Amino acid sequence: MQVVSIEKLGEKIYGCLDDGINYHIFSIDPECLVEYDESYYRGDYDDYDHFVLSYAQMDPGLCFLETPVAIGAADKEDLTYALMLGVWKEIWEGKG
Repeated sequence: MQVVSIEKLGEKIYGCLDDGINYHIFSIDPECLVEYDESYYRGDYDDYDHFVLSYAQMDPGLCFLETPVAIGAADKEDLTYALMLGVWKEIWEGKG
């Protein structure tokens, strides 16, 4: 599984995951499990760049990573706030 977009506003973390089959738009906060807003089938896109360009037309505010980052969760149901906060810190603050 890879993170292709991750942002933090206040305590809430937003982003997009690639599980190898679909791209999943998610949000998570310290009090809740991860919530998935929408999913997009990877087969509908030629490659990652095609997905990013397509999604940018729907939501130009979402910032995608140039290179997706692998995370230590085997399944999207295994995500926790602590894991995603660590990923965010590693990407945006350079520390885990």
